[in-house]
Amino acid sequence: MRIYNHLALTIALFASASPAVSFSISYQRLSNVVTNKHSCVMRLNPTSFQGTDFVITEYPRPALRRVPNEPITEFDDAFETMTQEMLMVMYESKGVGLAAPQIGLNQNVFVYNPSDSKSMERIVCNPKITKYSDEVVVEQEGCLSLRSDECAGQVARCKWIEVEYMNERGQKVIRRIKDFEARVFQHEYDHLKGILCVDRFPPEDREAAQENINKLLGLYTESDAAADPDAEEFNNMVPRPLSARYMPPLEVEEEEEEQEQQEGKSGGFGGGGFGTGGGKKATKKKKETKKKMKARDGTRSDNPMFKKSGKTAFANRK
Repeated sequence: MRIYNHLALTIALFASASPAVSFSISYQRLSNVVTNKHSCVMRLNPTSFQGTDFVITEYPRPALRRVPNEPITEFDDAFETMTQEMLMVMYESKGVGLAAPQIGLNQNVFVYNPSDSKSMERIVCNPKITKYSDEVVVEQEGCLSLRSDECAGQVARCKWIEVEYMNERGQKVIRRIKDFEARVFQHEYDHLKGILCVDRFPPEDREAAQENINKLLGLYTESDAAADPDAEEFNNMVPRPLSARYMPPLEVEEEEEEQEQQEGKSGGFGGGGFGTGGGKKATKKKKETKKKMKARDGTRSDNPMFKKSGKTAFANRK
C-alpha cells in the first residue's frame, strides 16, 4: 500500500482499556473520497505456489492465534530454504510481508519487502519493538489471511519504531525504521502475537468487514476455530485500536477577490508638474489564496461520533 495524498492533523488519542498514553495522529489519505462504505468481495488465495508446499493459512485457523511462537535458534540450510519459500509465497500473493503463522508454522519469524527492489528484502527472527513513536498514522490495511482485497479498515500504527531482531545469519540487528516500512513491520509483528489487523479496526470498519469474517468462519469446518486473539496480547497492543473511524477535516479553498487600494490621490497632475505631482499612483493588490481547514461535523458525516460542535470525535479528548 503506497501513500499518495497526505493530510496531517494532530490530535490526542487515549487508550480506553489501558492507562492513558498520548499519541498524535496523522491521517494518510489514499484518495480524495473518505467513506465508510465497504464492498465485500471475496478473493481466493492461490491453492498452491510454485517451488513450495506452503499455502496461505486463513482465518480462523488456530495457527494464526497461537502464542507464543517458537524462537528461531538454528540458522541452517533448512531455515534458509524455509524463509526463501516464504518470500516466494509473499511475492506470488502480491503481498509486502508474510509471517510464519500465515503459512501454518508457529515460529518467531517473518519476511517482508517494503519496496520494489529485492535489495530491501528482510528476514526478521525473534523481533522486539523496544520503542514506539508518539506520532501515530492512520491508514487502511488488509491481510492475506483474511482473503479479501476490499474488506480493509483503518489501523493506527506508530510512525516510527525502534526494533531489535536477528537476521537470516543469526546476527543481532538494531534499527530505527519509519513510515511505510514501520507499518509493514508492525503488521507482521502483530502476527507473531496472534493479532490480525481486523482486531485493530474501529467499530464501523469491523462491522463492515463482518460479512467477510462470517464467510471465512463458515468455510472452516474443523472444531478448533480460533476467532479471537489472546486476551493478554490484545490488551498489550500499541497503539490501541481506534474507538471510532477517523475522518480528516474538510479542506476548503477560498480565494479572495482582487481589491484595488488607492493610496493618497491619483497621480498624473500634481502640484509639482506633469507626471511628478504630489499624488501617488493607484495600485492593485491581490491577496494571497488562503486555505481554511473546517472540521467535520454532524452535517457532513453519518457517524454520530462527529457531533455538530465542529470538533472531531477525538478533539475533545484531553
